[in-house]
Amino acid sequence: MTEQSPPSARLGRLRQLSLVWLIPLLAIGVGLWMVYDTWRNQGPEITLTMPSAEGIEAGKTPIKVRDVAIGRVTSVSLSDKGDTVIATAQLDKSAAPLLFSDSQFWVVRPRVDSGGVSGLSTLLSGAYIQFQPGKSGQKQHSFNILSAPPVTAPDVPGLRLTLDARDVPTVGVGSPVLFQHYEVGRVEKAQFDTEARQMRYQIFIHRPYDRLVTSNSRFWVSSGVNLALTAAGLQLNVGSVQTLLSGGIAFDVPPGHSLGDAVGNQSRFMLYASEENARNLYYEQQLPYVVLFNESVRGLTVGAPVEYRGIRVGSVAAVPLTSLDIGPKKTGGNVGIPVLINLEVGRFDPDASKRPAGYWQARVADSIKNGMVARLKTGNLLSGALFVDLDFSGKKARALPKPFRTYPVLPASDSGGLSQIENKVIALLDKLNALKLEDTLNNADEALASTRDAAERTRVLMGEIDKLVANPQTQALPGDARKTLEQLRQSAAAFSADSAAYQELTQTLSTLNQLLQNARPLVRTLDAQPNALLFDRNDTDPTPKGARP
Repeated sequence: MTEQSPPSARLGRLRQLSLVWLIPLLAIGVGLWMVYDTWRNQGPEITLTMPSAEGIEAGKTPIKVRDVAIGRVTSVSLSDKGDTVIATAQLDKSAAPLLFSDSQFWVVRPRVDSGGVSGLSTLLSGAYIQFQPGKSGQKQHSFNILSAPPVTAPDVPGLRLTLDARDVPTVGVGSPVLFQHYEVGRVEKAQFDTEARQMRYQIFIHRPYDRLVTSNSRFWVSSGVNLALTAAGLQLNVGSVQTLLSGGIAFDVPPGHSLGDAVGNQSRFMLYASEENARNLYYEQQLPYVVLFNESVRGLTVGAPVEYRGIRVGSVAAVPLTSLDIGPKKTGGNVGIPVLINLEVGRFDPDASKRPAGYWQARVADSIKNGMVARLKTGNLLSGALFVDLDFSGKKARALPKPFRTYPVLPASDSGGLSQIENKVIALLDKLNALKLEDTLNNADEALASTRDAAERTRVLMGEIDKLVANPQTQALPGDARKTLEQLRQSAAAFSADSAAYQELTQTLSTLNQLLQNARPLVRTLDAQPNALLFDRNDTDPTPKGARP
């Protein structure tokens, strides 16, 4: 058997790579391109801190800007302390230029508040996170989600102001800002400053209405219904439907004053409790005076007007000014009630700020020397509210009254109105009491009895004279003697019970007696109840007609 030789290798060129390998290479290339494209288009990752994850789901909850999705929540977890929720979100690359320190995030869900109803579309699609881009220029990737949507977006043109309020009704966030009952803005923030012990509000005025705010503008709380019973009467102001529900803030320039200069962003103003307070406190140049009233000041309240011939020139600032000292005085003088009033110069002098220092103090001092006094007057019969009235009914003086605890004193005079009537009634009662009616009645009774006794004696005397005249011996007397007896009889007849003089005297005494008897109940009633001349003396209130039990 012959041996076969081993096969020999044949050398040749290697063939080219098979087309089959192109498919995995192409897949690798596409995958690398996708990774690169994803890396190139991938936006920043941000961290959102919120008090609760209600409605937030990882991998589902989108983040939107102007209803365009720019990212999605990737994870939701508790913080290390467990008091907050940390949500991580991946944004698109297009959102990177929008992330600044003043950017805002909030959860959009169905909401009902003073601004209306919002977020109804999320009933079907679910909650989402709204993103409001910032403009500060300072980059930031960690944010706190707002508890409520912002009232006004940061990019809306307008004017933001800060209002400081003390002892005024609270106004809620979202309440309207009104100018002459027209809405021109909104309340954005409301917080209490514990250090200043006052409320602080941030409001936003939309453009072009921001030009309405000037340096002389005054802001006040505009409640839905304002009912006030003051010395001027009953005042009722009704606002819009929205202010009835949530209140609001109104502003304007007080009438009779210039508009003032334009103001800048974040300017500060005071917020007053009402329009009346805003207008009254507008007059910053005030002259304080103390009036010592020697009568009751019941019905006089802080803010009551101070008037001169019906024109308001000031306001009452304090009733009383200090604690009262009602103990006996060694001097024996009356203790007056110190009432502090402020004369508001701007009310009667628009150019008060241009006057030299002390100008109006000197003018008022001259008026006091010429007899200017203050008195209490009734401004409203229904409420009994009082106000202070100034006139020149006092006596002229060479020197001013001594100051009261560094305050200049304005002399007080007797009151007017109902108090003056009451004083006159009391004076009338004093005069009636001084008449001693009991003694007068007794003297009248004695005079009437004496008159009757005299008439009886006259009647007896007349009978004796008639007998004397009829006596035959008297007839024998000379004619002159008989004539004298006849005249005596006629004179006595004039005082008889049947004579006209006696009848007139008796009637006069009887009328006087009856008048005095009728005056007794009136005097007793006025002594016990002086106001009986003005009001009904019934103890119970009358029942209106048609009243039902």
